[in-house]
Amino acid sequence: MKKTIYLLICLILLIIGSLFFLYQESCIVFFWPNQQQLPNHSLNQNSFHKQVTLWCLRVNNRQSSNKKETAEIMFSDDVTQNIKLLLNKWFLFLEEENTTSKQIIVQSVAISPSGGEAFISINQYPFDKDESTYCKLMIMESLLKTVRENGIPISSIRLLINSQPLIDDHLNFDISWPVCGYIS
Repeated sequence: MKKTIYLLICLILLIIGSLFFLYQESCIVFFWPNQQQLPNHSLNQNSFHKQVTLWCLRVNNRQSSNKKETAEIMFSDDVTQNIKLLLNKWFLFLEEENTTSKQIIVQSVAISPSGGEAFISINQYPFDKDESTYCKLMIMESLLKTVRENGIPISSIRLLINSQPLIDDHLNFDISWPVCGYIS
C-alpha cells in the first residue's frame, strides 16, 4: 500500500514537472479568459495607394541632370514601412537608370525615439568602387530629395549596411544626413 502511494505521488510530480518544463519552453501555451490580447496593428492601419516622386541626380560627361519618375506604392500609418517601400522603389529606379550597378534592398528601418531620425539598413555598399565623391554626393542628395518630396515626417537619415555603420573613404556616414539636403 505504501509503495503504491509513493508511486502515485512520484507519477503526479513527474507529470506536473513535465508540464511546467513544457510551459517554460513554450511548448505548451495557456490562455486565461481574463488575459487581454494585444491589438493587431496591421489590421488597424489605414493603407492607401500614393503616387510618389523618385529623383535621380546624376552626372554624365561633366553635366548634371535631374531625372524624376512617378510610381505608385502602398502607404500606411507606419512610417518605417513607408520609408522601406519608398527607398526600395527608389533603389530599383537607380538600377534602371544605370546610376548604380548593384541590386540594393532596404532590409529594415528604425525611427529614433524622438521621431526625427531614421536608421536605414541596406544589404550592401550602395556606391561603385570607382565612383567619384561628387557622384556619391549626388546619389545621397537624390535619396534625401526623394524622402523630402514625398512628405516623410523625418528630419534626418543615417545609412547602415546589415545594421552596421556604413564606412566610406570620401563621405562621412557616422553622422545623420539632414533630409533638407545640401543642394537647394
